[in-house]
Amino acid sequence: MKKQAIVLAALIGAASAHAQAQATEPVYITVAGGATKLNLDCSGTTSCDASDTGLKLVGGYQFGNGLSLELGYLSFGKFRATDGALGITVKPTAFVLGGAFAMPLGADWGFNFRLGLAQVKTKVSAVSGSLSAAENESKAKTYVGAGITYAISKTVKLEFGADATEAQFAGEKGTLRMFSLGATFAF
Repeated sequence: MKKQAIVLAALIGAASAHAQAQATEPVYITVAGGATKLNLDCSGTTSCDASDTGLKLVGGYQFGNGLSLELGYLSFGKFRATDGALGITVKPTAFVLGGAFAMPLGADWGFNFRLGLAQVKTKVSAVSGSLSAAENESKAKTYVGAGITYAISKTVKLEFGADATEAQFAGEKGTLRMFSLGATFAF
């Protein structure tokens, strides 16, 4: 048991030293884009497109030991459903605030985990012939994310990420997911 504790302490110390050595620039911006999906109940519709492309813009500050505070904006794209002459479009966006933990997986590879709150705005538009209407609803929701990073320099990392939160409108809820490819720039 003592050997395992010593090995674990050594690994944590090495990871911490590695994270501090890489975190020479405390401020960073991540820009990413990719595939999005809204978990919609499409029963009763003639067509339903619950996938699109989205964008993510995140700014962060690294405190050391892999911990960061992040503020970001996510646009999940547009999702559409039709039922005869009625067309409905759902457009969710979110402002997120949370913490991130970066863990090195090697000299250039790393893993990020994010947890925070998202203020999710869900805009719903309906069109039937020449009539149209639009409403939106904003709710605070939990936000989670994870990513695999590859450092191409000391200040630039590529990231494949996954982010999730929840959209809500008129009591109906749906999980939002984004799988993205982006870059993080430290300065």
